[in-house]
Amino acid sequence: MNPVLLLLAGSLVLLSPQTIDRLSATVTTRQVQQGKSVTIRGEMFYQRNGNMVTHFTFPREVVILANKLGETRIYDPRRNAVIRYQNESFSTQTTQLAFFLNGTTSDMGLSRLGFVQDKTTANGKLLITEWRLKTPNAKMPIQRVRIVYDRANPIYMHYTDSAGKIIRKVFYYDYQPIEGRPFPATTTEIVYQDKDSTVSKTVYADFRLNHAANSSYFDYVIPATAKTDQ
Repeated sequence: MNPVLLLLAGSLVLLSPQTIDRLSATVTTRQVQQGKSVTIRGEMFYQRNGNMVTHFTFPREVVILANKLGETRIYDPRRNAVIRYQNESFSTQTTQLAFFLNGTTSDMGLSRLGFVQDKTTANGKLLITEWRLKTPNAKMPIQRVRIVYDRANPIYMHYTDSAGKIIRKVFYYDYQPIEGRPFPATTTEIVYQDKDSTVSKTVYADFRLNHAANSSYFDYVIPATAKTDQ
């Protein structure tokens, strides 16, 4: 499976159980790595019970189903084949973007991941929080995290390793109100690997809520005839 699709499977989750029963949006991601650019387009469909379906239509069709238990199925209609995963990291309640519509951006899920806040500084209207592992573990790839807020909205995060090197940056911008909660319609992520980096820009658009969100993909069922890939 294309790693870009797996990346999106873990990032395209919107969650606001108190006010949103159904939500759909279009998603466009452009990723650049080693001088090559890939564009992926699709739609995502979220329900209050935590079930979420992402239907990618370009460059090829793929359907990803995920739930709050971390059960994920990636279906390739062309091959009529499905890959299954069971991992809490794929839960629709633990993805970063979920915290925006949950109204729980104060820690961006870091507390649940075993981090504690150990420093806070202010720079004009910006608030900067620093996070470290609650239980030191030199084997963990991420040792510290920084979050920068513009008033109450996160606008930047970075993650550092044991050597103090930044291994990932995320920028949040183009905020739009979704049921009264600010949501960044555009995110840019930079992942550093060895001497190269991968840059991904994701844009969400055409938000539809509740009764306005109508699609058969909300109740998508993978065909019973689909074969299972290992």
